[in-house]
Amino acid sequence: MKILFYGDSNTWGYNAKDASRQKNRFTQFIKQEFSQHEIIEEGLCGRTLCLDDPYDEDRNGTKMISMVLKTHAPIDVVFIMLGTNDAKRQFSTNSISLEKGIRTLLYRALNPEIYRDGSKVPQFFVVCPPKMNRDGLNNERTKENFGDAGFEILNNTKPYLEKGCRDFDVEVIDTHAIAGSIDGIHMDESGHKQVADVLISVIQEL
Repeated sequence: MKILFYGDSNTWGYNAKDASRQKNRFTQFIKQEFSQHEIIEEGLCGRTLCLDDPYDEDRNGTKMISMVLKTHAPIDVVFIMLGTNDAKRQFSTNSISLEKGIRTLLYRALNPEIYRDGSKVPQFFVVCPPKMNRDGLNNERTKENFGDAGFEILNNTKPYLEKGCRDFDVEVIDTHAIAGSIDGIHMDESGHKQVADVLISVIQEL
């Protein structure tokens, strides 16, 4: 199978300690488990579900999804893990924004035009972003970017993502991962391992 992971800095593997890329990220754990499958990493730091970042135009996940799907076609399975950056204060969002955001992204991702060359439509899964670690609010940058409102959004994502996925019959997976304590947003190795273990179980059932 060809499996695509579409996400933000946690999919990319951002290391809050030194801004490097973690080698032991969840996609790599999955790759080690399934050497017979092709694992594609499409993680971009700052990527949102569907919001335009005024400071970087390439971060809108909805605008980029069709290009990514066409680039790697044919794809069997797609895991989407986004929503963290949508909780930033600069976007003035709330939990309902996650519902609307994932609905917008899936509408684009399932557009028949993408598959008019005969490529099959992949099976999509939506993965809840990691819950924000309360310790992260002691990090000045995290507090400025997300604040208490962002914490509340990121610690209750599943019901809103499920509402947004309902019309598409797409399953939402909550790995119950919690971000690391350094910035409260990015997972450490244990968080990546937890996400990997849950998704490995999902893939084994396909």
